[in-house]
Order: sequence, then structure tokens, then C-alpha cells
Amino acid sequence: MRNLNLTPKFILVALAFICVLGACSDDVEIDPAVVEINRFVSQNMKDLYLWNTEMPALNPKTQPDTKAFFDELLYKKIDRWSFITDDVDELDNYFAGIRKELGYSLRGYYLKEGSDQVVAYVEYVEPGGPADRAGVKRGDLIIKVQDEDITPDNYSTLFFADKLTIGLGLITDSGLRDSPTSITFNSEVLQVNPILSHNVFNVEGKLIAYLAFTGFIDDFDDELQAVFAHFKAERVTDLILDLRYNGGGAVSTARLLASMICPASCAGKLFLRSAYNEGLEAAIKTELPDTYTDFFEDYFEDNVNNLDLSNLYVLTTQGTASASEMVIYSLSPYMNVVQIGEQTHGKYYGSTTIKDENKKHTWAIQPIIMRAENTDNSIDYGQGLIPDIKVNDDYTYPLGTTDDYLTAIAIQEITGAPMPTVQLKSGRMEYLKPASNLQFEEHPLKYEMHFNQK
Repeated sequence: MRNLNLTPKFILVALAFICVLGACSDDVEIDPAVVEINRFVSQNMKDLYLWNTEMPALNPKTQPDTKAFFDELLYKKIDRWSFITDDVDELDNYFAGIRKELGYSLRGYYLKEGSDQVVAYVEYVEPGGPADRAGVKRGDLIIKVQDEDITPDNYSTLFFADKLTIGLGLITDSGLRDSPTSITFNSEVLQVNPILSHNVFNVEGKLIAYLAFTGFIDDFDDELQAVFAHFKAERVTDLILDLRYNGGGAVSTARLLASMICPASCAGKLFLRSAYNEGLEAAIKTELPDTYTDFFEDYFEDNVNNLDLSNLYVLTTQGTASASEMVIYSLSPYMNVVQIGEQTHGKYYGSTTIKDENKKHTWAIQPIIMRAENTDNSIDYGQGLIPDIKVNDDYTYPLGTTDDYLTAIAIQEITGAPMPTVQLKSGRMEYLKPASNLQFEEHPLKYEMHFNQK
């Protein structure tokens, strides 16, 4: 089993080796506390960042703003995901699913072409969270925030307000109509459970498993295995994997999930190949001559809950990213994967958390350090994964039901029998324009694929 955690001990050894090859020096002066943090940022980026050869030559002793310094180091032609924080505990909690939030997932749309007015559909609510308790439901259309129209300037308020008031509306044949309904609720710290919904449908003699999975949080690996144990006990013949609202997470959990889906013959075969920058690859091979391949290759596990499936139906949107995409492109060479929905986000790179193990400061960086490759090198790094059946998302019906539009399309593909929801599809959302430029307003780490340091 691959240990791709890039543990603090290994990082220190690798940095020591790399520093032998180059100059690790300093000059001029600013605030000593800032300089120390800047050096931490600079040295780790030089040694670990995937695009380190594209970084500008900036002196850490002349940079008064650490976040701005980090931002200047990024290779923005490709990198939209590397991140820095001055609160490492909050970062660790985020990856563990412990987050202060309002308890829902939204997708923003421009009301019409050329308009700055934004509306937001509720994709789902966290069960028992603030939005759920306040009565917010999947499919609600939010048209007001804090009693004002929603624009790109205030859109982020929908995610980060401590106390939020939203106004709801309706789409009718004549356009947008205000509703008298407004809802007020407060953010709070939640433990997010990524297993949003799971079910087994019996349709036309087919036992079809369904799983809505919103994040690869390894603290819930046992719960995920329990779901698949249930699917196996039910003798399911097919699986609908709903990754529409899954922006990524731990590589280890992605491998676990894929290992429970793929044909049993996949066990021991290549799941993922990782490429690092030239200096880091050399350091790994030099310091670990007998085991270095563990850092470059991941393999499917032999799992007791493996369903031994031949076909997988995956539901996607532009919010399907990173580790979610990894599951799709790593399974595709080994089984028939039918992608239904929208083109995915297009992130094929992984990061790791780098922090000061001596706790001299609370800063941490989350730089991209690897590029993912599947077994047949079939990834097109210039775009997201293209669906086999292209259709826009729809929020009319609850998740985990056969009425949900994309789920119904998958069932129709599996059984060949027409589903009523597909035949009666409404066109009420067709004129709304997805506000793709607002994706990163939610959280800069939403679309992460990361290696844990546990």
C-alpha cells in the first residue's frame, strides 16, 4: 500500500538533499517575524512546487506581505488552486470536514446574458445544519441576500456571513418572480458528513445502488465502507455515483472508493501515477532507493466490499473536481464508465499541507506538488472530463430518489425503460447562464486533491 503522505520527516530530509544542490541564502532586512515565514514559504515552494522552475526570483527578505508574496510565486497560467493560510488549525479542520458554514451548497447563475444580477439554486442542504433547520430545501431559488439583489460583489456573503437573510423567488414562464418568503439563519461549526444520500432502487428487475458523495474526507472511510457492504449484501447489479457536488479531497479515499467499485480483477493494478518536479523526484529516488516507487504509483486495493461491477454511471457538473475526476479517469481504463451531466472542472493536480512542525508560527501552504496520470495516459489536461450524455443539472426533486432528473436518466440508461421524469423535463432553467466565474467565491480549497500527513 502506497504511503504518499510526504510526512514532515521525509520533507525535511528531501529539503536537506535539495539544498545541497542549490544556494539556500538570505540578504536584506524587514520585520524578522515576516522574514521567517517568508523563508518557510520560499524554500518549500522552491523544493516542492510542481512548477518551481516557473517561479519568479523574489527575495523573501524584501516582501512585507506573506500572502501577496506567495501569490506572486504561483504559475497562474495553470495553477488556480495553490493556497496559503495563517490558520493551520482551520485548514486541518477543513480537510477533516469540520467547518464553520451555513450548511448548504449553492450554484450561482446570471439571470440573463450580459446581466450582473445573480440568482443561486440550492443544490443540497447539510442534514441537521443551520439551513436545514431554517427550512431551506434543495431546489430553492435565492434571489436576495441581506435584502439586496445578488451580484458578483456580494455573492460571497451567501457563504461567509455569520448571520444571513435570504429572499426566495420563482422562475415562471414570464421570468423571475419574487416570493414573499425570506429566511434568516446563522453559521455554525459543523462536522460535514460527505455521504449525503444512499439508496438501492429496484427498477425493471435491476437492483441499482445510488450514492451521493460530496467530499473525499478520510475520517468517514469506515462509514463509506459500511455503505458498500450494504450494497454488496443487497446484491446490486449497477451503481449510480453522484459526484455532482464533490470538489475533491483525500487521494486515499478516492482510491478506496474506486477499489470498491471496479471489477475484482483490478486489485493490484495501477490506480494512479504521480509526477513531481525534477528536484523532488531526484530527492525521493536518492533518499528512498528501495521504496521510491511508493511515491510514484498507487494501486487498487483488494477490498472485501468490492462490488465487482462492469458498468458505472457517474453524475457530474462543473463542480465535480480533482479527486472526483480521479475516480472517473482511473476507473475508465478498466470498466465501462458512463458520465452523465456536465463537463467537469478539469483539475488533475494534487497538493499537500506544508506547516511548521516546530509550531513557531501558524502559517501553512497548500501548494500543488504533483500531476496525476492514469494507466493509459488518456487525460486531456486542457479541459474537464466530457460527459457521454450531456445534460444540465436540475434541482426539482430530492437527491436519492428515482425522480431526480439526472438519476432518472442513469436508470433509463441501465434498464432501457423510459422514466417519467425524463419524459416530462421542464425547460425552466434553460435560459439561466451558469456563473462559472463565481465558483471560487465559496472556498479556495473546495476543488482540492490532497495527500494527508497522518
